[in-house]
Amino acid sequence: MAILRPQPRRILLDALALVVNGQVDGEVWVSGITHDSRQINHGDLYVAVPGFTQHGIDFLEAAISAGAVAVASDSQGVKVAQAFGIPTIELSNVRRDMALLAAEIYGHPEQHLTIVGITGTNGKTTTASMVRHIMREAGHATGMIGTLGAWANDEFLPGLRTTPESTDLYALFGHFVEQGITHVVMEVSSHGLVLERVAGIDFAVAAFTNLSQDHLDFHGDMDSYFAAKSMLFDHCRDAVINIDDHYGNTLYNSIKSRLHCETVGQSANWSFQNVTTDVSGQTSFFVVHDHDENQSAVIPMFGFFNVINALTAIATCQLLGISIEESIKALSTFAGVPGRCEIVTPSGSGTAVVDYAHTPDAVAKILTELKAVHPRQLIAVIGCGGDRDPSKRFAMGAIASQMADVVVVTDDNPRSEDPADIRSEVERGTREGTAAVSNIGDRRLAIRQALRLAHEGDIVAVLGKGHESGQEIAGVVHPFDDRAVIREECPDA
Repeated sequence: MAILRPQPRRILLDALALVVNGQVDGEVWVSGITHDSRQINHGDLYVAVPGFTQHGIDFLEAAISAGAVAVASDSQGVKVAQAFGIPTIELSNVRRDMALLAAEIYGHPEQHLTIVGITGTNGKTTTASMVRHIMREAGHATGMIGTLGAWANDEFLPGLRTTPESTDLYALFGHFVEQGITHVVMEVSSHGLVLERVAGIDFAVAAFTNLSQDHLDFHGDMDSYFAAKSMLFDHCRDAVINIDDHYGNTLYNSIKSRLHCETVGQSANWSFQNVTTDVSGQTSFFVVHDHDENQSAVIPMFGFFNVINALTAIATCQLLGISIEESIKALSTFAGVPGRCEIVTPSGSGTAVVDYAHTPDAVAKILTELKAVHPRQLIAVIGCGGDRDPSKRFAMGAIASQMADVVVVTDDNPRSEDPADIRSEVERGTREGTAAVSNIGDRRLAIRQALRLAHEGDIVAVLGKGHESGQEIAGVVHPFDDRAVIREECPDA
């Protein structure tokens, strides 16, 4: 997929080397930058990044053939490139320097944008989408970048990562500026922070939603995961922190002496009262700010955790100059987020809800919210991804079986692992609860079974994939969208 870029501007390699204090060899005009040899445009600086399994310099010939005119890399990459006679810059920190080079080549678009960063394990996409909706309703030309892709006002731009690599990110910022966009909200992942994809960005506001077990295959342990998330708050002017979350409270106490912080939670300066949700998914509550008079709010979504997301969005937007009243009014028309507690079939044979919950904490939260509306029976369809943190599997199965009445264990992107082995680990966890459990590998058949078990007053929660439109099995991505499958299996929905 081609990456959007702004109009090119030419800059000498020597001038670029000064930006990162890099050692330059040779001279040439550069008009673009990428880390991906498949995305080279003629005149590009190719950044050969040392990866976890391969070095970007392995793709140098393809990059040169496509039109790369120079290479930036570490000493290993530069040595290889010089043997090809192509101009080079040797970098001391490839990932950080790549971001700074991209900012320079694209004319520092980040300096013309008010940028909001949202981080946390769960709630990033919903909170970012709420912020985007409020900003747009307030009249701001707005861009958004996240798990679902990117938007430039109404223009949808498919994405590959929650937080794009820096060369793609700065190119996208440049495109935003050309489109007249002034405000950007983006999800900032822990990978994006550790891998310095957002290096060089000064966030106007950074928000923290929560932290729970995820990505330990990359970070190793929760302390390292938390440290990664905390990096965002070294590069912002104001912060919004959910202090009901243990890690959020720890973060707040560590940064409150150096940053202006707004807090969200039951005993925070942004709080709530009288949260109620009806069976249609409408949630009403009162917003309490610094103990001022309560203001009534309604969001067309299930549950308590979305109240926290809404408060985070309201607090963030107030820091950007948007009043509480404006934000509350905007959120009353918020359409929700695809695959995030999305009601697919409000039908007489049970209500089917699709959610992206793929961590123990997220599964617990969504099932808690659905139980709170008192369904006659709660049926959960759940699986776990392959080639990801395996310690989640038992816990997710245990939580599902403790909270749901019926659990159907199925496949959820097994990738290179044996699907049956993954299901077995999840099913082992379900023995901790009292739910009736079945194991059906074929995800369509699992969803069909859950829907057939449902009657009026029941809720079927299909968890894990949310908005995703593919199922990866043994390296092949097969078309699969939980929402489409539910509609096909419930033709009168």
